Amino acid sequence: MAQDKTVHKKNLKDNLWRDLQVYYDKGGTNFWSYEPKPKGIYFSSHIYRLIGTEAGNIKTWSTGQKGDGYLLIVPLERYSAKQLRLVRERVEADPERIHTMLDQGKVTELKQLLAGETLTIPSTVVAT
Repeated sequence: MAQDKTVHKKNLKDNLWRDLQVYYDKGGTNFWSYEPKPKGIYFSSHIYRLIGTEAGNIKTWSTGQKGDGYLLIVPLERYSAKQLRLVRERVEADPERIHTMLDQGKVTELKQLLAGETLTIPSTVVAT
């Protein structure tokens, strides 16, 4: 049975939700830009609205929302269960921090965090 891509869900407000997902993609063509999409482990964030009905919930999406999209975290030549597990564990370890980074547009720092790299934090100058 395939593993669920969704690692964490958060209700942002009212019926607005964000899913954090981690998955392996075997590459191909990006259907938005028609550019080649490399193989590897990806992180994605999807923002959607849940509309409840008696029969269940319906998800509605809008495109171009801040904090919505995907990032290549680990480029690979072939599938690696270990790399997939490591990235999933990083998301599971601190999902609230990831949501905050997405809200603040800190994509470079988010990619470094998910790749297990040391975060590059701008140094502050202290006047003497």
